[in-house]
Amino acid sequence: MARTHRMVGELVAVGLLAAIALGLGINRAGMASGYVDPLLHAGTQDEAVYGHAAARMVRTGYWMTPVFLDRFMLNKPPLLMWLGAASMRVAGINPLALRLPVLAAGVLCCLLIYWWLRRSLSMAAGMLGVLLLLGTPLFHSMARKFMTDALLTLFVVAAMFILASDPHWERRSTAFIFGALSGAAVMTKSAAGLLPLLILVIYWAVGEPKQRPPAGKILLAFAVAVLVAAPWHVYEFVVHRDWFIAEYVRFQLLGSGVTAPSRYTGDTNFWFYLRTLLRTDPILLVLSVTGIPWVAMAWRKSNEARLLAAWFLTSALCLGVFGTRAAYYLLPLLPVLVLMSVGFSPLLRGRLAWVACAVLAVVYLAGGPLRSVDYAAKSVPSASALDSYSRLRRANELLIVSPDDEFYASVVDLPKVRYVYLTPLDATKTSEFFYRLGMILSSDEFCSLASLLPVYEQRLQAWKLPESLHPEGTLVSGPDLAEVIRCSPDRDFMLPEDQRAIAANAGAATHTATPDQSGRFFLLSKTSSRRPEGSIAPGTVGPDQPR
Repeated sequence: MARTHRMVGELVAVGLLAAIALGLGINRAGMASGYVDPLLHAGTQDEAVYGHAAARMVRTGYWMTPVFLDRFMLNKPPLLMWLGAASMRVAGINPLALRLPVLAAGVLCCLLIYWWLRRSLSMAAGMLGVLLLLGTPLFHSMARKFMTDALLTLFVVAAMFILASDPHWERRSTAFIFGALSGAAVMTKSAAGLLPLLILVIYWAVGEPKQRPPAGKILLAFAVAVLVAAPWHVYEFVVHRDWFIAEYVRFQLLGSGVTAPSRYTGDTNFWFYLRTLLRTDPILLVLSVTGIPWVAMAWRKSNEARLLAAWFLTSALCLGVFGTRAAYYLLPLLPVLVLMSVGFSPLLRGRLAWVACAVLAVVYLAGGPLRSVDYAAKSVPSASALDSYSRLRRANELLIVSPDDEFYASVVDLPKVRYVYLTPLDATKTSEFFYRLGMILSSDEFCSLASLLPVYEQRLQAWKLPESLHPEGTLVSGPDLAEVIRCSPDRDFMLPEDQRAIAANAGAATHTATPDQSGRFFLLSKTSSRRPEGSIAPGTVGPDQPR
């Protein structure tokens, strides 16, 4: 009993430490701010996308199918958005409430790592594992952003913890819990959520017959995972079949998952992820490499060594074959590197663990690997200008030209937002059905939208999109900015300063240009009205009453 009380006390202390470390300044960070890749400076637009969908669930009461900018968003299952929406339903619609589920996932990952190590090793080893995980810039950063990866990592770590606690699956509950966690992982990030089940298969395959979990219980875990993940997938397939097949299956699974090239780099997968680890957290990389030989030597005698090896090899193989590359895809691999380092590296054994804890604490407090994590208040470059424009309460549509806002405008209280790209769109982010349904238009098509609208509306209704949603012309692609302005006398524009001359000339009779704001200016229509008081865009991540 005393040991149990002591363990509970330790877990509470670790949880508070992790919550403070991960949550410091999280309420001051602007939506979609910072980077998901600290090396390549890839933006955090997914936070705005998921945040918009979650806020819309709260305000409209329609939770089953996520909606973004008036279109169904079926590239990912909605578990993250459900959790964010539930949090905002309780704590109010704001960025902090939105991010709480992801922050909690990061804290729980730290607790599980500590508990895993503490069962067989010293308190110093447990603390060392937590410090190594918290000190990883990728984990630290992604546990502060409303994106799927920290939540996926929690389900992977939790499933592996259950497997390590009962390696032969002697308890009846193990298969049910493991299956439920695996199903939740699929509901978080689609095919990437299959990782716990793939690790289980490898773990079962490499074990001796007497060491393997019973095949019947393995099948039971798979069945439970299907029961958890299937209902939403079946619903979308039945109700929104065309959209589900086009976006979820063809675009996301087969396109982005299998055949898509990297958006950010031409490296091979192996060198990309090795370089990322080396540059973001060389300490963890070196320590995990020193532990690998001892994991290999303990393979036959230790269930834990086999599990960690299966986890490491399966995660590495998945990263190697997945089409798209991004630094944050490393997240589910980081906990196993921590466990291999602390549990098997000869550099961290015995009293060396306390020494390593002290050294790491000093390194991290001095900045160290976490120097890339910015705790200060920050926003995307155009956030301030968009916030000021929102306070004008204009009823006009807003077209953002050459956007740099990472979809920040989608979580601001604006009645209708469109994006205009003067250069060709990234082919990895679009699909044929976006064009067929009119969600992406050329500048000529956009200026002829009134005549084309009946065709696109018919196609959208055939795909079961509600008549209240109008995603036509959400993205406009083409170099003819002047023509778009001339055919939009009732629309407002936000443009980069280097387009002022073209915009002012094209809109001289219909628009008024504002002064420069952080390298951008607005071209405001002379025809406008004020939005009704109390109205708010459904995707707004902010208070219900306008400021």
